[in-house]
Amino acid sequence: MQLQNSQNTRIFLLITGGLFLVLLFYFPLSLVLKSALFPDNKFSLIIITRLLSKEYNQRIIIFTLFQALLSTLFTVFLGLPGAWLLATKDFPGKRVLKAVSSVPFVMPSILVVLGFVIFYGNNGFLNRILMNINGNTEPIVKILYSMKAIILAHGFYNFPIVLRLVSTLWEKLDSSQTNAAMSLGAGKLRLFLTITLPQILPAILAAAAMVFVFCFTSFAVILVLGGGPSFTTIEVEIYRQARISLNMDAAAALSLISIIITSIFVFINVHFQSSLNYHDHIQNKKVKLSNKKNFNPLISIYILIITFLVGAPVVSVIIKSFFPLSAGGTNNLSISAYTNILNSTQGNFGTTLIHAIANSISFASYTVILSIIIGTTVSFILKGKTKSIKILDTLFMLPISVSSVILGLGYLKLMNYISNPSRYSSIFIILAHTVIAFPFVTRTVKPVLDKIKPDIIQAGLSLGETPFRVFITIQLPLLKSAIFTGAAFAFAISIGEMNATILLSSENTITIPIMMYRLIGSYNFTAACALGTVLIIFTSFSFFLMDYYGSDSSRGGI
Repeated sequence: MQLQNSQNTRIFLLITGGLFLVLLFYFPLSLVLKSALFPDNKFSLIIITRLLSKEYNQRIIIFTLFQALLSTLFTVFLGLPGAWLLATKDFPGKRVLKAVSSVPFVMPSILVVLGFVIFYGNNGFLNRILMNINGNTEPIVKILYSMKAIILAHGFYNFPIVLRLVSTLWEKLDSSQTNAAMSLGAGKLRLFLTITLPQILPAILAAAAMVFVFCFTSFAVILVLGGGPSFTTIEVEIYRQARISLNMDAAAALSLISIIITSIFVFINVHFQSSLNYHDHIQNKKVKLSNKKNFNPLISIYILIITFLVGAPVVSVIIKSFFPLSAGGTNNLSISAYTNILNSTQGNFGTTLIHAIANSISFASYTVILSIIIGTTVSFILKGKTKSIKILDTLFMLPISVSSVILGLGYLKLMNYISNPSRYSSIFIILAHTVIAFPFVTRTVKPVLDKIKPDIIQAGLSLGETPFRVFITIQLPLLKSAIFTGAAFAFAISIGEMNATILLSSENTITIPIMMYRLIGSYNFTAACALGTVLIIFTSFSFFLMDYYGSDSSRGGI
């Protein structure tokens, strides 16, 4: 009877989670694919062949691949030294490096873009400092609106993936082979190339594949820092075709091409992630950390570079918000940008700044609630390690591999079936944010759920408790920290989401990132920085919750 109740509960959860995924992800995605492959309700490749025959589209596809490749190489180059430090060294500033490397995880892309404009721009903080030192009147560092800016921003945004994923495997490696080789006189370089590198290579390739997908589907960075048609990528062109040219067929065809390419690299990532689990299983001897805490110039230089790369753009946004450009052309200390927010200054956009903040908080709050419910439900569905569970895992986690611009396009097509769609844009934005965020809740909750001993659950069921009562009284208290961490992830993702929102928003549903994008486009950087600072406060709070509850969860013994 207990087994039957457990099976019935599992079936109910599977149906509930499956309906959500089908209705809110696979169905909108099918509308995009239908437009690309079934024009006039008949299968045809005419739209795709027509699109690929144009030199302009060929150039966009090639450039998207090229910038993603260069960005990935730079990101791996930036992250590997940090992975080596975290895995093998004990040094002053290690906690600082870990904390700094976590910042980009919760940093909205539009905030990164704004920070780069304010710090690296021709009239940005870096050029002002260098011009005052050298006495020049022309900017010295000219990287904005170029390939260099794109690669640098992508490196900033994605190097923590390489650092965390590689260091996690590196510190678990068996040291016996290394010790044996050292006893035979092998040098450090030879040790790394012949012993260490082959063992950490799966983590490097898994991280590189993930970074490539993120760089390939990058939107806000390209939209603002690219600075023109020569740096247009597939994602930006999808947005342009759907919202500006209103050519839904071309947008759908580009979406199909994007999905095919990203799916290849997602498969590569999944393949090498599986090999990481294999390493976790067979290795039980960790690399012995060097306990020397002597001053090391190279370590110090690396920490300074990373801290500068991450901190300078963020701090620049905050400083700029307090120094608006006056009518006389000078920058004076002022809180006028914040009083304008409180006074509901419209900024010539028809939507007040305070209304954009209220929209973002509202959408993020609803997203958190839905993401927790759905993400936790999916965690229970995916509990176990059978072959069928792995298939379900792939199906439920697919939203991570599909660009949110493409998801937004699917919802845009779905809205065409509704009269007065702008009236319901807030609902579609919340649902899109939930589809984007819930996999992160699942990935946070599921590992903790898997650690709960089955004996505890069976004991509760044997006393006549229903599966729901067992969940409330036993499992939920143990999952509390993980759920809080997942909620913080969902909040940070939603409040900073721009890619899908920019396709779905109306004038009544403008969010902080969309308003920031408009302010940047109108060169009202002070107002954009004030909103950016508000966004920093929200994301920093989310980061604090993730760090606090994540640490609490890791301390707890399940």
